[in-house]
Amino acid sequence: MKVHSIYPGDKVGLVSAAGPVTKVQVQQGLDFLATNGLEYEIGNYAFENAGIVSASVEKRLEDIHIFIERDDVKAVWALRGGYGSVQLFEDFDYNLLKQHPKLFIGFSDITALQWAIFQKTGIPSFSGFTLTMQLNQKNPYAQIGLKMLSGEKTSITEKDISEQLQVITPGKVEGTLIGGTLTMICSICGTPYFVENDNLILFIEDVDEPLYRIDRCLQQLKLMKFWDRVKGVILGQFLYEGSFLDVVSLIKPLLPLTTPIIANFPYKHKRDSIPLFQGVQVQFNANPFELIWDHFL
Repeated sequence: MKVHSIYPGDKVGLVSAAGPVTKVQVQQGLDFLATNGLEYEIGNYAFENAGIVSASVEKRLEDIHIFIERDDVKAVWALRGGYGSVQLFEDFDYNLLKQHPKLFIGFSDITALQWAIFQKTGIPSFSGFTLTMQLNQKNPYAQIGLKMLSGEKTSITEKDISEQLQVITPGKVEGTLIGGTLTMICSICGTPYFVENDNLILFIEDVDEPLYRIDRCLQQLKLMKFWDRVKGVILGQFLYEGSFLDVVSLIKPLLPLTTPIIANFPYKHKRDSIPLFQGVQVQFNANPFELIWDHFL
């Protein structure tokens, strides 16, 4: 399904769909938007604080639904992740989004909501661009993200990436790009909001989860027969107590030997992270690395 591209001069609606946040925490992101010519409007309840979440379900959804319905707002952008987007699933107006299709931009906890949106509407979203972290002039991939949002850039290759990618298994496949934070994906296992598509190209990362918890998530997905639907894997960076974890040995036994896998892709809970689309058709080549998506903006 076609959604709006985002160009300089366009307006985006900023919301707190999950955890609370202050304006000070997102000021660098606001400055980045302004510097790059994007207008923004902040939701009425974006800076409220209701404890573990920013505001009540009703208030958060009011901000989101208003921005979805307004034609002058080209995307809905979550200021941060945190916790709480799962509370929105049942009352989220998926039909309204179908009538006014646009990108929902977010990361971390927002992964779960992006999966729900794709499962219920087929509308893609954009993962890995929070105003508290990655939307920063010092992020070497920030301009790539803007070019992706405008539709100017429809691929990511080795030339775009400064980190040394690890080719675990070479190969080339096509499928639906989907992913995000692993624990958030597992939080909706067995619900009507879990993506049911076949031929998936999965990208995952996580933070502050020890290896045994990561393996628990991977095994849970195995018990759901999820890995039978995965045709390629892009392993982002798993961070725990300041170190990068190697999860390759955990994931390889879950997949056929020929499944293309790369590791150390710079998608992570850090500033220098590259965003990715959710729910778009892609060609994935592990060696040399290349990710090409259909033009859908």
